[in-house]
Amino acid sequence: MGKRSTARKLAMQALYQYHIQKADEEAILDYTLNKDTYIGETKEFAEKIFRGIFDNLKLIDNLITEYSIDWKIDRIAIIDKAILQVGIWEMLYTDTSLKVIISESIDLVRKYSEFDAIKFVNGVLGSVARNREKLKKN
Repeated sequence: MGKRSTARKLAMQALYQYHIQKADEEAILDYTLNKDTYIGETKEFAEKIFRGIFDNLKLIDNLITEYSIDWKIDRIAIIDKAILQVGIWEMLYTDTSLKVIISESIDLVRKYSEFDAIKFVNGVLGSVARNREKLKKN
């Protein structure tokens, strides 16, 4: 697994733990990044994602709500919400290819969520991707 793929996975895991525990985000991030041995670049990108999501959480969650038609955010599986938060943050705040972001997000769904979630996550991220340039300007 590449540095950025691992960073996305770590950020998703930290977000998941945060949503489950509602504990101190700094302690969760520290534990996630240090529970195993990761290279500096991986840890730095994971931390950048995690902190970036918290800095923009309201916007990101509003986009999840807006593009997950007929689903309230509190009904979305926590793991799927964490994966969506990582994907949406990266779409809005990096120049990473949309294809890479969606592909990596679907890989996380395949590994950590239910098979049925693939279409849901793909649909939400696809909708955000179609509006990426407009959203980035705001």
